Amino acid sequence: MKIENACGRLIETNIGNYVFRPFNGTKKYTYTSKVTTLVDALKKCGLKDGYTLSFHHQLRNGDYVVNATLEAVRELGVKDIRLAQTALFDVHKPIVEYIKEGIVTRIEGSLNGVVGDYVSRHPLKAPVILRSHGGRWAAVKSGELHPDIAIIAASAADERGNATGVIGENAFGPISYSQVDAQYADHVIVVTDNIVEYPCIYQEIQERYVDYVAEIDRIGDPKKIMSGTTKITEDPMKLDIARKCVDLMDAVGIIRDGMVFQSGAGGISLAAMKFLGERLEEKDVVARCATGGLTKLIIEIYKAGRVEHLYYSQVFDDYSVKFIQENLGLPADIGHYADPTTKGRTIDGLDTVVLGATEVDTSFNVNVNTHSDGRLLHGIGGHQDTASAASLTIITVPVFRKTNPIVREKVTTISTPGMIVDAIVTNEGIAINPKREDLIKKVKDKIDLIPIEELKDIAYEATGGPKEIKLGDEIIGVTKYFDGTVLDNIYRVVE
Repeated sequence: MKIENACGRLIETNIGNYVFRPFNGTKKYTYTSKVTTLVDALKKCGLKDGYTLSFHHQLRNGDYVVNATLEAVRELGVKDIRLAQTALFDVHKPIVEYIKEGIVTRIEGSLNGVVGDYVSRHPLKAPVILRSHGGRWAAVKSGELHPDIAIIAASAADERGNATGVIGENAFGPISYSQVDAQYADHVIVVTDNIVEYPCIYQEIQERYVDYVAEIDRIGDPKKIMSGTTKITEDPMKLDIARKCVDLMDAVGIIRDGMVFQSGAGGISLAAMKFLGERLEEKDVVARCATGGLTKLIIEIYKAGRVEHLYYSQVFDDYSVKFIQENLGLPADIGHYADPTTKGRTIDGLDTVVLGATEVDTSFNVNVNTHSDGRLLHGIGGHQDTASAASLTIITVPVFRKTNPIVREKVTTISTPGMIVDAIVTNEGIAINPKREDLIKKVKDKIDLIPIEELKDIAYEATGGPKEIKLGDEIIGVTKYFDGTVLDNIYRVVE
């Protein structure tokens, strides 16, 4: 059957097994700027009660965007919001008031500090869901966690929505967490304090995904990216633990040309990287690459010629921000870094990772989310992602802190399962998971090992054992493994 199309041509609509539609006319597409206010952008995206709003946390304790957005939500009279941030910090204390007002009723994302402390005692209408970096990426990708509106902080953006965190007065490093939100959210708002000429010269987020660019006075303070948990320790005991980590790596035989390593952001982990840099120098060894978060310390090892490539997914201090502005290196978004549903990740092939903990137990389970009193004060981050991928996963803890045993019979909350933890390094010695007979065989004549049960006994003798904690029956949160399964429940702290 032939039909005349809008160009005046007779077009056959049935050819073979195909049915074709005739061209019906078109018009010129005229571009208009996407730049507007945050309130207007939310209105145009159809914000309403019950929506899910997602954010990234790369400005950490210097972030202003979450608070500014929720103030705009309040101005619009909208309630029952689910926050799907990658992490919250003490700077987000105003969220407590938004919870009290019914503006925020659900949270699916890491909590650090004051908001987590409040939720521990005042449960939301649904449990807080805690995921690792890779687990969150996979959850958004699969639709398990679906953002209605993704709000993406950027230190620079052009009027079409191409955006970056690399340049600008408040640069924080490449936007690494939000690509998946940009692709799967129904609407996307880039929030910036720096509109640049088109095209923005770095583009972690591209115009094809962006509905609006909201201009605000300031997105945050990058000097507050570095916090107490991202500073190298000066405690002699913790420095001793860090040295033991490097001795263990050496005994296992992984300090060699071409090694791949990552450190956590904790003080002991950073100290371990300092000592690893020194050991690389002593042995005249060059590592292939350092993955994960970028710090001044890692950059100094790189500048010393002891690591070939910086394959980073986050920036932890303003020194590193300035460095990548001149030497971008190899940034990898969080999906590339740790998405468990992909065919290859930067964490695959890790020789070693050094991670911290709030508690560990005799089954090598690790808690990074709650303190021993049950308060929800920390996020998972990339802990379980890297622990599962590294050949040698090292957890660093003192045997006890003040009067609290850190090595114990059972952790308060399981964040990372013991079956993927290889060694616990403490001030009283090193315990290797009995399942890793290969590691025990390699180091038994080089390193003095101690059974994990003996470390627990030392902790209990020094402290009198775990204190009784008052927890209610109400579940205020759950920790998930990166495959979406539930590791543990977190219970209400009774005041």
